[in-house]
Amino acid sequence: MPKSINSLAFAGMMLYLPSLYAAAIATPAATVQSYLAPCFEAGKGVNCEVSAVALTGESLVLANDKQMPKAGDPAIFTLKLDKQKIVGTPSYLESSVLRSADKFEGLTTTLDGRYVIAITAFNKEGTAQNPSADALNTLLYWPVGNPEKAAIIVPSTRGQITSSRELRERIGKAVGSPYFQIEALSTAPGDRLLMGIRKFGVNSKSADYAFLLLSIPCSISEQGVELGDEVETLWNLTPDQLAQTLGMEAGAYPELGISGIEFDRYNQDRFYAVTSFERNDKIGGFLWVLPLTEGKPGRPQPVRLNDGSALAFINKPEGVEVLDGRSVLIVHDDDRMKIKEPESNVQRQDHEFVYSVVTFGNK
Repeated sequence: MPKSINSLAFAGMMLYLPSLYAAAIATPAATVQSYLAPCFEAGKGVNCEVSAVALTGESLVLANDKQMPKAGDPAIFTLKLDKQKIVGTPSYLESSVLRSADKFEGLTTTLDGRYVIAITAFNKEGTAQNPSADALNTLLYWPVGNPEKAAIIVPSTRGQITSSRELRERIGKAVGSPYFQIEALSTAPGDRLLMGIRKFGVNSKSADYAFLLLSIPCSISEQGVELGDEVETLWNLTPDQLAQTLGMEAGAYPELGISGIEFDRYNQDRFYAVTSFERNDKIGGFLWVLPLTEGKPGRPQPVRLNDGSALAFINKPEGVEVLDGRSVLIVHDDDRMKIKEPESNVQRQDHEFVYSVVTFGNK
């Protein structure tokens, strides 16, 4: 059984239809309940660092942004979901293509629910002499339930490494910087694929955090993948702009950046996104809603509680998934920190991650 950390969550429809119990976009969060779930067995000497989540039927597909304890195991696994709680033990997906990619940061599904799409960080590139870092530049997909059929989108091979390295030029041109780090991924209406850039700059040591959201034409079917050439910038918000939207002073969260996004395919009128920050010994983040405006994500609005304050997490949110018309699930990557929940005094172990279920309104 999952370990409950605090108190607050409902099972929802699994069909992608407009919800009969839709919550208005500005509806405050009524409950927020957090739990623990495993990445792998205890005692492996590796830290669980979940970076992305997607819902397929009654299972969650999750990504770890580091390699798994057993050499050769892919960093993509599934866990069962029962009444909005994770149950059972993880099952690792078997695929040589999934094993070859490195540092997964985003997961989503096509709007018809037939395919899973995953992306890595794109934060480093290999060289002709040493192409190993090309594995960090991978966009791939597979039919739900058939990970062994995973295929790389826009593949090219250098040395023994096959990746989507050729996408770097397109993305970099839209970002306007040679260095960038992708941490969010979602499909969107109109056959679009959204990519969230958490930070960008001259290099990894001279980069600014951001809520930079890009859009590229993309459609996936039995015939294959059609990926457009033009990358459109939808939003490029600074941490100060995000802080001001939260009602805080500029400079409150200089490390705040996007870490996950997902289209609400139940209500079909919004996206949910998460931002996170890490500063010395403190981590945290926020949940946002982006109204679907003229077919595109509108300006991010913080999800608020009934008292009007912004919903803030003491864990570090890294991925978000919509469970039904009134509930979303957030997975957290607390890196190596062990946050003790103030009410229950429970904290995660190395093999566990924290996840939260946010429910809007009353069912």
